Amino acid sequence: MNKSRKTSAVLFACIFVILGMWMMLSVYCQAAETNNDEKQPQTIRVGSFEDTFNYVGKNGVRQGYGYELMQALAGYTGWKFEYVKCDWSNCFDKLENGEIDIMGDISYTDERAQKMLFPEEPMGEEKYILYADLSNLDIGTYDFKFMDGKRVGVLMDTEPEIMLTEWENKNGIHTEHVNVNNDDDVEKN
Repeated sequence: MNKSRKTSAVLFACIFVILGMWMMLSVYCQAAETNNDEKQPQTIRVGSFEDTFNYVGKNGVRQGYGYELMQALAGYTGWKFEYVKCDWSNCFDKLENGEIDIMGDISYTDERAQKMLFPEEPMGEEKYILYADLSNLDIGTYDFKFMDGKRVGVLMDTEPEIMLTEWENKNGIHTEHVNVNNDDDVEKN
């Protein structure tokens, strides 16, 4: 995939993440306004797992589109955000036991909706696209049988992996799932 297409795809995905987080926080803001008559800034604990949209950079500074959105929302709401580090394996537990107040970048499932609130409007539509290095000449775009036996990078035990497995089963394809947590993992594998 050429660099401009990859950049456009990432930017498009970021816009959906930002819109979703904004909608989720606007619902939370309305509830907080009705319950909070104090003028002191309210501290909101944000579950922060490292991802493309919210991460701590090499110099120890938090950055990414998700983080920038949160900072913009803090300006509108007067909230103070406290980022609580978690990872995919414990963020949901921290939300359920009250260690964090909100999380972003989470796929809706019926099971999750029984335990947590989601905004009425989703942040966007989830679509997952497979992409590969253009120098790999044995990869085609019309017959997916070429994928048999290939390694596919995916964040394990997530909705995208479940969707990939369902798609593979539907199409009679068997791949090896390789866990990737971030862009560095993608480039290594």
